[in-house]
Amino acid sequence: MNSIRTPLAAVAVAMGCMTIMAGGAQADVPRAQISTFVGFENLRSIGMSPDGRYISGILRDDSGDVLIVHDRETGKTWPVQRAREDQSLQLTFVMFKGNDRLLFGLQQKYEIVSGSGGGRLGRKAEDDGLFNYVSRVYASDLDGGNLISLYDPAEEQNFPRWLSANISNILRSDPDHVLMRTPSTGGVQLRRVNIRTGESDILEQGGMRTYEWVLDSELKPVLRQDMVSGGRGTAWLRKDGNGNWQEIARFRGASGANGAPEFSGLGRGTRPGTAIVSARPNNRDTNALYLYDATTGEYEKELYSNDTFDVFSVLRDPITDEVIAGCYNAYKYICMFDDPKQQALWNGLSQAVGEENEIYLASGGDLDKTFMILVIGPQEPGAYYIYNVETRELSFFQSRRMQADPALLPSKEIFDYVAEDGTRLWGYLTIPPGATKDTKNMPMITLPHGGPEGRDVWSGDPMSNYWASQGYLVFQPHFRGGAGTGRKWVEAGWGQWGQLIQSDINEGTRALIAAGRADPNRICIAGWSHGGYVAFTASFLNTDLYKCSMAGAGVSDLRKMQDWVREEQGGRQSMSYKYWANAIGDPNDDKGKLDTYSANRNADKVGMPLLIVHGENDTTVPVEQSLMMAKSLDKANVDYKIMILEDMDHYLRPDQGTEWGQILQASSQFFRENIGPGWEKE
Repeated sequence: MNSIRTPLAAVAVAMGCMTIMAGGAQADVPRAQISTFVGFENLRSIGMSPDGRYISGILRDDSGDVLIVHDRETGKTWPVQRAREDQSLQLTFVMFKGNDRLLFGLQQKYEIVSGSGGGRLGRKAEDDGLFNYVSRVYASDLDGGNLISLYDPAEEQNFPRWLSANISNILRSDPDHVLMRTPSTGGVQLRRVNIRTGESDILEQGGMRTYEWVLDSELKPVLRQDMVSGGRGTAWLRKDGNGNWQEIARFRGASGANGAPEFSGLGRGTRPGTAIVSARPNNRDTNALYLYDATTGEYEKELYSNDTFDVFSVLRDPITDEVIAGCYNAYKYICMFDDPKQQALWNGLSQAVGEENEIYLASGGDLDKTFMILVIGPQEPGAYYIYNVETRELSFFQSRRMQADPALLPSKEIFDYVAEDGTRLWGYLTIPPGATKDTKNMPMITLPHGGPEGRDVWSGDPMSNYWASQGYLVFQPHFRGGAGTGRKWVEAGWGQWGQLIQSDINEGTRALIAAGRADPNRICIAGWSHGGYVAFTASFLNTDLYKCSMAGAGVSDLRKMQDWVREEQGGRQSMSYKYWANAIGDPNDDKGKLDTYSANRNADKVGMPLLIVHGENDTTVPVEQSLMMAKSLDKANVDYKIMILEDMDHYLRPDQGTEWGQILQASSQFFRENIGPGWEKE
């Protein structure tokens, strides 16, 4: 049989009835290890106390997670809490609450058993399919003493154990309380919880599907986010002048999850009744940040904007929690500050760490005294630095992945090209270590992103960075239909799966051949999710351009995918189904077009080696999309390889590092078999 179920102990790839084991890297060539790119980081969730003396974080060792605290004055480091992997426990975050208390999250993964109260009717967005997660929030002193659970729904209200409470706002100006979202029989509640006693009081009552609140300058809820369509859609509501909740916007399916949504609440406004939001009012194309009056529904003032890129996030002062900058992903991550001095400091820090890197503000500290930044780049998987404002000293603290060797990691550039219709396009080009812009005729992987209303970023992802570290040039095009550059760009890709989107991707590949960068006889295409769809489609539609295809969690049949969305997500009138009918095409009116660009309907035309990869527990693109493609290939007597991973869903998560390592290893072997080994410096 063709379908091989792969447990965590080993990875097997099947071709016809023959099974072979994925091999290692090519001999005698030093290459970066897979652990540099996937799985748990050695150190994560780093934060600094407001006075700058202590640093907390989560250390990963062979037994699981350890919450640690480091005293910068004495140089001592000590463990506070442990979460053992053999008990399916994981620490999810840690942060300081003042200088003397820690807040941290503990999560446990457990198998869903029919009748246990955690079955499919109770599934939430983070459900794994066959597993669920119990999350709890705790507070303790820095030495682990005075440990208390902050509102456990199972204990407080006798709810099922899988119902969780989560922090909504840390309330930096209040030393004793945080705000938490908690379930109740009447809907989700916003509670103020005492971090020293665990006592709480209710501030706001939401609906059964309320997900989050946004506060105003007086810490009163003025915006609310609800889940709709079984968790596949989102609605935003505002509290009007009479204290009633009014719906502002509703998003269908992936339109809220991938592309920049029409409206999103981000943080406190400058006066009562207001909030900072990312939005596109008055037919604006790109998202900008505004001061929004929730009582009237008016956009009072534009705060941060860019005419090319969506501005989607904010930086908050770690002491006051006030919004101090608007941020967005251009080619790199950029922040725009209100205060010219803060902007100059940010620019100086960016220059100090090198133009090849990006910087992010780490949790905690004091921007007027001492704070931390996280530095990320193609050759830097993540390093924390401490900046002293008074002495103007920037000092290295620790790396997130201690085994990373920059000499074995790739570099990156922006590659510009022109589409068939004359539209100017661009993409990221990740370059193997030792290669330069002048290196010619390299083996290449074209890697379109998922979504399609997603986008790639400068620091890269495990696939692009790992494959480039193995000697392959990796091209990630910003094609029409992708997010981050305005709504018109997104909607230009609607109804164009396999057509304009495919052309934009292919034209970039051809431009790199014409520029002499890529060897035309050594190019494969690969992708995950929507990128997997593109790879599936290329396997029969673009046989002149690519020598092999790796389709990960991809859609092979557009009409059957829409049938699944209709059946699983609320019928033909559901928001998800309507969104996909607009974005892909109507399964009835556009039947012929959808079948023309579906690999499952064209299996007999597949004309290149094909590796199919899917997680068995995928609830975003069901594994049946890959299994039906395999069945059609069998019927057409076309060879292929397939890899089905047990206990894996659709997403890149650290607790699925083993599975992702298997994927990277197997795909690298697949590329070596079909386009040869990666480039190496002579």
